[in-house]
Amino acid sequence: MRFATTPLIALILASLAGVVRSGGTRGNYDVRLLGLPVGKMQFASRDDDRAYAFTGAFNTRGVGRIVDAGFRLSAQGRLSKGRLRPTTNDEQIDTGSRRSTVQMRYSGSIPRITSGSVVAEVADDPNALNPAAQGGTVDPLTALWGVLRDRPDAGLCQYDVAIFDGQRQSRLAMTARNEAGGRVTCTGAYTRLKGFSASELKRQTVYPFTVTYAPSGALMQAQSLSVRSTYGTAEMTRD
Repeated sequence: MRFATTPLIALILASLAGVVRSGGTRGNYDVRLLGLPVGKMQFASRDDDRAYAFTGAFNTRGVGRIVDAGFRLSAQGRLSKGRLRPTTNDEQIDTGSRRSTVQMRYSGSIPRITSGSVVAEVADDPNALNPAAQGGTVDPLTALWGVLRDRPDAGLCQYDVAIFDGQRQSRLAMTARNEAGGRVTCTGAYTRLKGFSASELKRQTVYPFTVTYAPSGALMQAQSLSVRSTYGTAEMTRD
């Protein structure tokens, strides 16, 4: 189960990220699918005006649990002129029926797969893209961290990045803004682009999502995330 094939999980896991603009913090989140509790997330993150680092973990639990699954993820990078530039990405995913790992390193803006089970997956996948042609993309966790980290109100819902997960390319973009009661809700979509199989594209290509922010000091802080997919609506809320 790769991020690109399960954007529902991708968006939920990455929503662990944005809590503080500087220093470090830890937190816990409840995750629900169709209103039922399916798991808990824990995270640790730190960032400043030059660099960021994030680690997160997810484990299924609750009445909505379908399988025992666990995810451990980490990403590091730098900030350059307001843009996120990943340097490393490490994923360890256990869906209960399948385990997947991938480690990527970046030279400039070009990703390179260094190790993990995805190496063999790429070799056997005729649709897999060439990493050397993916300059300027970011890893899934970095892309979503950019959506949900604490940010200024100005330009809050203006975000558009290309993502490469080691095999496939996708896009994450926020396109609309609504305000009510001092809160801001950004609407956007995760879209599958290249390297996906015909069956993946037939099942679903666009995954709409919303993120709601509330004021936190001088910045806006993400309070909730909702994603719509063929599996139903998944939500993450602060514990």
